Amino acid sequence: MSDDLHLRSATELAAAIAHRELSPVEVVDAFVARFEEHDDRYHTVATPMFEEARAAAVVAEGAVADGDPLGPLHGVPFGIKDLYDTAGVTTAAGSIILADNVPTKNATAVQRLIDGGAIPVAKLVMTEFAGSAHHPQLISPVNPHDPDRTPGGSSSGSGVAVAARLVPFALGSDTVASIRNPAAWNGCVGFKPTWGRISRHGVFPLAASYDHAGPLTTTVADATLVTRTMAGHDPRDLTSLRRPADWAEPAPTPLRVGFDEGFVTTNTDPGLVGCVQQANEQLAAAGASVLPVTIPLRAESLDPYHTILLAEVAAAHRSTYPARADDYSPQFRQLLEQAQGIDTDALVQAGLFRAAFRDAIDQLFTEVDILITPVGPLNAPPAETGSVVLDRNILAFLQPTYLWNLCGAPALALPWGFDHDGLPNSVQIIGPPGHDGRVLAVAGQLESALGGR
Repeated sequence: MSDDLHLRSATELAAAIAHRELSPVEVVDAFVARFEEHDDRYHTVATPMFEEARAAAVVAEGAVADGDPLGPLHGVPFGIKDLYDTAGVTTAAGSIILADNVPTKNATAVQRLIDGGAIPVAKLVMTEFAGSAHHPQLISPVNPHDPDRTPGGSSSGSGVAVAARLVPFALGSDTVASIRNPAAWNGCVGFKPTWGRISRHGVFPLAASYDHAGPLTTTVADATLVTRTMAGHDPRDLTSLRRPADWAEPAPTPLRVGFDEGFVTTNTDPGLVGCVQQANEQLAAAGASVLPVTIPLRAESLDPYHTILLAEVAAAHRSTYPARADDYSPQFRQLLEQAQGIDTDALVQAGLFRAAFRDAIDQLFTEVDILITPVGPLNAPPAETGSVVLDRNILAFLQPTYLWNLCGAPALALPWGFDHDGLPNSVQIIGPPGHDGRVLAVAGQLESALGGR
């Protein structure tokens, strides 16, 4: 068995298995061993699926031996954020309320990965119901770069497991920042596709019209491969897109890169501002134009975003709150308490603002092809700050990410070296809704320029 097998990307593993250079059993055994050896340190596993994975690997190996057609991820193990339904395996969404919830069917995204040959090895820890804090009775993952720093949320276990190379890729979900922040703060790629690109059927909602399903991976190529495998219309999720993505969409030539200096620099660590500037310089050296822009309506976006969030959180928990109020953490209970007082007039106005914001963003993307911004204003903060309430104050901190949930645009967190404390840096690449391939193409170009694979 190769000692560096866990360092290979999902794309590399799938190719090696297809060429019979590696076997699915060998690969799955190696990653299960990684979990068994290291997860006492990282605390990423909510529910292990190790024996099921080993059995699936034997079947996958038989398919290779028999010369059967192989899916794009045949034999590649992956982790699943614990709000995706998994048949016969607990799906608790980071809560104690759903501790006994064992679905009978897989979420569409999970099933499509399995149909593509991928093998689930573990359900991964997350914050309670994809909110801002882990439930106090449950385990919290540990940032692999500094145990005193937060791993981010809500896809905390997914971010840590991928960054620590316990699994080649993992599923996450993103309502405010929950794929991109764990990716940035742990040091991996996190892709939030266009809203509706991946079915949310079988995914427990935080706020349904903001929720995006997507992957956390080690490379941009993996993000592309995994997203393509999951994507496509699903009649069980009527909001899933019917128009397919152009995954081969190249970056326009010459590329027009939007740079909103105020958005990038306000209250942002200078080191992260420098990363964005470096990314712009890399693209400019390859022929791009970096153009000054102003992201429209962002100063007015907080209240409408928050109003819609609260209304949709309340709807998702109507059957258990207030009936089981005591079983929620203080942080999530406080969020639900705020949600009880939503004014219907304010909700209508928030919906109208959202339509105006989407239109303004569409107009912005007639002037530029992509935007590059920080993922957030700072790198991973101390771990004790990870128990904040998802209120207006924390949302203001997360404006660099939530804006793109408000309009459903694709956005990717790309690792960009390390800061002076050894914490991962990251930049965010954003494209117009529907142009997932463009975002991935630019991200791949930047990854190559930085020396990634």
